[in-house]
Amino acid sequence: MKVTDYIISFFANKGIYEFFGYPGGVICHLIDSASKYPNVHLHINYNEQGASFAACGYAQYSCKPGIAFSTSGPGATNLVTGIANAFFDSTPCIFLTGQVDTYAFADGFPIRQRGFQETNVVSMVSSISKWAVRIDNPDKIRYCLEKAYYIATSGNPGPVLLDLPADVQRAEVDIDSLDSFNEPEGLNIDYKHISREIFSLLSQSKRPVILAGNGIKLSGERKRFRSLIEQIGIPVVFSLPAFDLLPYNHPLNYGFIGTNGHRYANFLLGKADLIIALGSRMDIRQIGLDRGNFAPQAQLIRVNIDKEAFAYHVNDNELNYYADLASFISEFSKQTFNNDYSEWIDICKQIRMPLIRYDSREYNLLIEKISDIFPNNVNYAIDVGQHQLWFAQSFKIKDQQCVFMSSGHGAMGYALPAALGIYYASFTPVIVFCGDGGLMMNVQELQYIKREQLPIKIICVNNSSLGMIRGFQERNFNGNYQLTTEASGYLAPDLRKLAYAFDLKYSCVKSIEDTKSINIQDMKPELIELKISNETVLEPNFGRTGKIQDQLPYIDRELYNKIMSM
Repeated sequence: MKVTDYIISFFANKGIYEFFGYPGGVICHLIDSASKYPNVHLHINYNEQGASFAACGYAQYSCKPGIAFSTSGPGATNLVTGIANAFFDSTPCIFLTGQVDTYAFADGFPIRQRGFQETNVVSMVSSISKWAVRIDNPDKIRYCLEKAYYIATSGNPGPVLLDLPADVQRAEVDIDSLDSFNEPEGLNIDYKHISREIFSLLSQSKRPVILAGNGIKLSGERKRFRSLIEQIGIPVVFSLPAFDLLPYNHPLNYGFIGTNGHRYANFLLGKADLIIALGSRMDIRQIGLDRGNFAPQAQLIRVNIDKEAFAYHVNDNELNYYADLASFISEFSKQTFNNDYSEWIDICKQIRMPLIRYDSREYNLLIEKISDIFPNNVNYAIDVGQHQLWFAQSFKIKDQQCVFMSSGHGAMGYALPAALGIYYASFTPVIVFCGDGGLMMNVQELQYIKREQLPIKIICVNNSSLGMIRGFQERNFNGNYQLTTEASGYLAPDLRKLAYAFDLKYSCVKSIEDTKSINIQDMKPELIELKISNETVLEPNFGRTGKIQDQLPYIDRELYNKIMSM
């Protein structure tokens, strides 16, 4: 069997039929092999970075590895940003890069390059992948594929890279005679013991809060998580990438935390006596620079499959449980939860009521109105910038809708190509929310959407500036705007002409009244410009007191003290 035939069949047998990439000379054997499998689809993006983000989007939705392929040299290096994105967001992906023939390697020679487009991509990505290897012997293909799949999907998921020399790709092998990878034994974790310990602390608590992180989404446990928190009946707050785990109107949904999070969500943590953090790494943008000042009244419990995350302590009294969230949620759900938290819930409502509109601005209201328009059966890909936080602050997520973004890496240009992967994982419509800056990072993928007539609408929030950096310059450089506004060197595109260039439908929304023009009956590709002022701000922000609930602009001190005394 030809090596590349085996690679394609390996993934097809795992139920993965969608591959994203760009052709090149030393990846053509893989492309040729894929053509022999009618149920396997190779999607040609218009840049390898777009392919890498599409693979991430596919993995985020499906919880199965997303696959991206490229040729060697510039093709492989164009994947690097997507590999880093998958690494920092714990997204299972497998990247397949073509490589020059083994006999053309520069290994052993004091030269930079021997073969055309030869690049040592393995060494480049070793620090941003769970495993990267050049397969220089075709007899290693079965072992390496099995190991790659295991590593990408086990423990804390993430990306792996297999570098495939052209002569290895075209080699013939007897798969049954090749060495296979023996998976290590499963985790020896006493989930009953963990559940009993946490249940005991929960039973003694008067003001418990669950902090839900992205690990819950990665574990594929959306439904069981919701069932669990409804059993317990306590408030839930979220890290930014997990804020869609509950619909906006769920009675236990108390918003997302962090620098630009909901004020009431941060207040709940500041007043809780027990915080159960599930699958959250609890980084600086979530809990602040002064980690020791985070939720000082609360016993913190952290449950995470990423054991290394515990090395980054929040406080000295935290309890850390190394556990697979799927197994933990399953076991913890067996407890009998009968505590009455109605008094605490009532306080939470009193905290939220005066703060729910505190930072609302015109563009927040505009985004909220748009959320009313789209039906339950759509998913969202959100880019990086001010609009990302406005979306999380204001968008009313419905029951079956899911939201995906680039969180840890924070890659502008993520949403548009990620939407392709989300679509091919779900085969449901996708709405892209991006800024005028992020759109241009991977604008070429508009051609893919047009070519395939995918049900993807792109809402571009256009403030004709790089708003987040403009705001940073305003706060920290006395308004010395450089490279972020039209007057200082940045120029946003004419989106109407851009839509025309890609033969896409175009519409413009400038007010809440204009949102009525958005056509949801016709889910054909469309570029919708959401035109807003360039003098936008991102609020709230962490203040200088070191307390996450005391955000800028500061609320009235009387109200602050009243809430803290509840």
